Amino acid sequence: MLWAHNAKQERLLVVPIDSEGELKQWPPDQTMVNDKAAAIWATASRAHYNTDLQFNSQSLVVAMTEPKSIGGRAWPSVAFGGLGHEFAFSLWCNSTLGILLHWWLSNKTQSGRGSFTITSIPNIPTMDTRALSDEQHAEARRQFDLLRHERFLPFDQIDEDPARARLDRAILVDVLGLPESLVEPGGPIDLIRRKLAREPQIHGGKRARVVFTDDGEKSVKRDDRD
Repeated sequence: MLWAHNAKQERLLVVPIDSEGELKQWPPDQTMVNDKAAAIWATASRAHYNTDLQFNSQSLVVAMTEPKSIGGRAWPSVAFGGLGHEFAFSLWCNSTLGILLHWWLSNKTQSGRGSFTITSIPNIPTMDTRALSDEQHAEARRQFDLLRHERFLPFDQIDEDPARARLDRAILVDVLGLPESLVEPGGPIDLIRRKLAREPQIHGGKRARVVFTDDGEKSVKRDDRD
């Protein structure tokens, strides 16, 4: 199961599962317990949506697990009608435009945090993966595999994250076939990244930045925020 948040373990597109579930033994009606467990297992998926996103510490809107797992309240599972649609969905949701939509529509009562209830997730605008061709889904899978070992910085550092820039190009240009000018330095997507990084509701006044090292990451003080 993918149950809780651990920002440092969630820098890659594919994250480790963090919990195991045990089937309750209840002799008076074990059949009912087994049926309920089967219904829960039927919700297992590889894609999981972040309902309680801390913009200034976390890096993913959608996390992928390998293999399928059951999502908890923090990472509910997302099911798809088409085989392999989760790769395009993950790329889109973790792109600058996906982050923009999450931030814009989320509950932002806490500084640096954007939350959704599980029942409100279907109302979040997203890319319709059903509209993509088989070739586009194949390209999304290929781009996902190229990016799966990249480490992504927290969203408040989106303007200085080369991995996020590569992901934007992957989904917008390589998968969707949009003009390269959208993702060039100084272009529209680059401008959105810079504006998001300067949004107080995203950085929450955080005075440190994450710096990746060969064996992990470290926090470094920054003086460019009030």
